[in-house]
Amino acid sequence: MTEHRKILVVDDQVEIRELAETILASEGYDLKTVSSGEDALEAVLGEPFDLVLLDINMPRMSGWETLRLMRADDGLSGLNVVMFSIKGEIRDKSQGMQLGAVDYITKPFKVDELVGRVRDVFRSLEGVAP
Repeated sequence: MTEHRKILVVDDQVEIRELAETILASEGYDLKTVSSGEDALEAVLGEPFDLVLLDINMPRMSGWETLRLMRADDGLSGLNVVMFSIKGEIRDKSQGMQLGAVDYITKPFKVDELVGRVRDVFRSLEGVAP
């Protein structure tokens, strides 16, 4: 059920935000995009989201710090966050999972990969095996 799923895309690169928005909106998801960790925190504190796609390398506040702050807030601690970054090292993926991300997508991503990973997150929420 994509029509009720709301996704926040957080990336400082407008091209990535627009690409993710185009891909996921075409799948029926409700999208909002922001360009910084600060804007992401403001967005998730102001309205409910089912999933956050969070870039790591952003100016001022990294995705790591944004995720730490989300996890420290009782109201956001269970929010589903998928990290997505050009950083593809095992240690980066491991750090994302240790901080509480539910998945990690390496950029550049393929359309099918992004859609599939998002679907997998939502399937797991519904108790359906991916």
